[in-house]
Amino acid sequence: MYFLLRTSYLVPLAAVLTIEIPVREIGWTDLAPPLQQILEAQGLGRATFAAYVGAVRERNQKRVREGELDHLVYYTLQSASFTSLPPIEPALSAKAFIERRSIAPDVEARVDALLRAIDGGDPSPRLSYLREIAARAYPDRARRRSFILGDYARAMRFLYDKEFVAAADADAAAATGLLYQQRGLSTDTSVEAGYLVDLGLATLRELEPRRRIREVLIVGPGLDVAPRTGLVERGEPQSYQPFAAIDSLLGRGLADRGTLHVTAADINAHVVDWVRRSRGTRPHLTLVSSVRETDRVRFTDDYRSYFERLGRSIGVEAARTAAPGHLAKTIDLSAGIADAVDAATLDAVVDRLDRKFDLVVVTNVFPYLTDADLSLALANIALMLAPDGILLHNEPRPLAAAAGRAAGLSPIHSRSAIVATVEGGRSPLYDAIWMLRAR
Repeated sequence: MYFLLRTSYLVPLAAVLTIEIPVREIGWTDLAPPLQQILEAQGLGRATFAAYVGAVRERNQKRVREGELDHLVYYTLQSASFTSLPPIEPALSAKAFIERRSIAPDVEARVDALLRAIDGGDPSPRLSYLREIAARAYPDRARRRSFILGDYARAMRFLYDKEFVAAADADAAAATGLLYQQRGLSTDTSVEAGYLVDLGLATLRELEPRRRIREVLIVGPGLDVAPRTGLVERGEPQSYQPFAAIDSLLGRGLADRGTLHVTAADINAHVVDWVRRSRGTRPHLTLVSSVRETDRVRFTDDYRSYFERLGRSIGVEAARTAAPGHLAKTIDLSAGIADAVDAATLDAVVDRLDRKFDLVVVTNVFPYLTDADLSLALANIALMLAPDGILLHNEPRPLAAAAGRAAGLSPIHSRSAIVATVEGGRSPLYDAIWMLRAR
């Protein structure tokens, strides 16, 4: 991601040819007895386990498709790249849709504008990506409009339930959590998640200054396409979490350029394809904070400092990116950086890679999982960690600690950090990171 001075020499990271890592499906006997007991208490046992794994695999593929179509809907509502029509705020659109029980004319107008842009062959990276999604999801061009409007209705029902139903529940966090366990699997990413990972790695360095990390797994790195609200159209779809992790590992003195290798594993094939295509190139990464600063919302000094440092160990700042209210910049990666990152297709709930890792990073993935699925994902991660390996995640459910411990992962540290303060009595915008060690 960034900085000011080009160096006269570059030391390449470990460059590895792209090869398919063997994938193993989880079985009941792979689970430690304490974890089996947790799953049995959730109604899942040996007799039903294989059928459950098959059902999860099928369900998650459906959720991947729905997540991509959610991107299409939110892009349609907010983007200024294909139409001069006023953008539509998604939550307000959801409220109007539910209350009126019909799709508003301004939504239909934007859908029509998107279809014209798709048919017109606009070569912009974001629209090209969404054109592929539309072509695959809606092969019948004559019915494409009605299908997009149907997906708009589905996405708005979820958003209404989240913003206006769950938010009013006595236990809003739990109600919202249940909704996330049912919705489409998003590829959204955020720079803010890297901030907590960086803080976690700083703590690891303090606890174990002699530790060196060589093999890293990023589960669900995502692909920045179209966030559900506050769309900022800067740069092309990209997966930047693997590079942020490299930057932090090198900057914190936990890894060496010559031996570090990162595997980005995602259930979405588009993410995997992007990472693989980036090998042998020097991608330009456009980093934009998902949080927008206003008179009431102010970034903390610590978060600003992180954003300023971000990228110093892996590239140079090409330009400051204009994104009013957001922290933003574009980074030219140094030669060899992208070659240190490989990719694998993985549903971490039901599968694991047949490789051992010194560090596994999972942010903003576990909230999408039911309790049983979270338990299985932690089992797979424990099986992929090398002895004494480290897991960093940001899932607050107590089950994450209990199931992790049952799978052989010992909690050793946790911390939270404020990204931005909010005036007017509202809670600050913050996140937390948990660190577990493989026994």
